[in-house]
Amino acid sequence: MIKVAITGADSPDAGELLRILVNHPEVIVTTVSAPGREGLSVTSVHHGLIGELKMNFSGPLPMTPDCSIVFVCGNSMTAAEFSALQLARPDIRSVIVDAIPNLDTERLGVVYGLPEINRKPLVRGAVSAMVPSPAASVVLTALYPLATHMLLNDSVKVSVSLPSDILQKDKGNAQKEIARILSQTQLSFSDNFNLELKAIDGERCMKADISLSCPVSIEQIHEMYEIYDDHNFAFPVSSVVNVKEVSGTDKCVISLNKPDDSTLRIEAVADPRMRGGAGEAVHIMNLLFGLHEKTGLALKASDF
Repeated sequence: MIKVAITGADSPDAGELLRILVNHPEVIVTTVSAPGREGLSVTSVHHGLIGELKMNFSGPLPMTPDCSIVFVCGNSMTAAEFSALQLARPDIRSVIVDAIPNLDTERLGVVYGLPEINRKPLVRGAVSAMVPSPAASVVLTALYPLATHMLLNDSVKVSVSLPSDILQKDKGNAQKEIARILSQTQLSFSDNFNLELKAIDGERCMKADISLSCPVSIEQIHEMYEIYDDHNFAFPVSSVVNVKEVSGTDKCVISLNKPDDSTLRIEAVADPRMRGGAGEAVHIMNLLFGLHEKTGLALKASDF
């Protein structure tokens, strides 16, 4: 069994993570660290866990915790503390759910944890990974096949609608994150693209609207997106999509169409509590431990 410790265990992301992990067939949660809430029942903070998890929050995570993997949530760990944990227990894997300020991810070998792009590094010996921000997760999944075919250009316009609390976390970081990954894929791509983030009603709604000039036929574009045929959470379609298709799941559904011969329109929907959050964190864990990526994540959409 995979023994899981969670830091920042009283944060909303940790609650979402716990609701997945309690039903994961290969996991046992051993530590829920939330300094300041020691002794308090987890169910008093996170809903949906009564009858599922009988645990109390503990204090600070020790430098040699009894676990196989640590999920870092909230503002629970500094860069120095994360480095010290890696040094003290190099055998422990880690998934950074919420970004750690000033962390030197390259020096510490932290993989950018978007499985649609970096699945191979995650299954081939990675020890640590960072969950993408929600906006970056949906936009990169939508644009990555085009970048691999050198089709991104200065005409790219991106608008992402997401809940206001997540928008505040993503603001100022999402554009840099997206531009860095896309420019690594397509070296000619400039980070000077138009990204707009705006608030949307609904806790589990995230939608990316993307347009760009593209002379390639829609049939050829769909062929490019066949790169996702052996992935379990990215689905290109030609029909209009609604966030109800993905609510409560780790799926990203990407609608591709051409309103005219020279323009490509992409609409991608995902659940921002899962994509770029708890669902993606568990997806990463599955890959780090050699499990099938859908283990514990075969979830049905919950909004109809």
